[in-house]
Amino acid sequence: MSRSRKKPSAPPSRLVPAILAAAIVVTGFVTLMIRLEITQEGYRLSALRLQIRDLDNRNQQLRLELAELESRPRLRALAPKYGLAPASPAQVVVMP
Repeated sequence: MSRSRKKPSAPPSRLVPAILAAAIVVTGFVTLMIRLEITQEGYRLSALRLQIRDLDNRNQQLRLELAELESRPRLRALAPKYGLAPASPAQVVVMP
């Protein structure tokens, strides 16, 4: 009986585990960078929302100030100071 000799198997390659480990590290790094970018954009968005709220408040204040400055009683009180008076009937021209 002759037995056939088995060839010794080649040692397992270390390339595949190294590539897998590198892929895991790269994937982890990319995930971390994406999360960091999302967090930074969240902070930026919060700051922009705060700025919008402040600008809305300022806009409301300016509209109130404008309404006060354009009020009829205030303008009537200031008119004599600048030599302004209501128009006389002769100064009014009605277009047909």
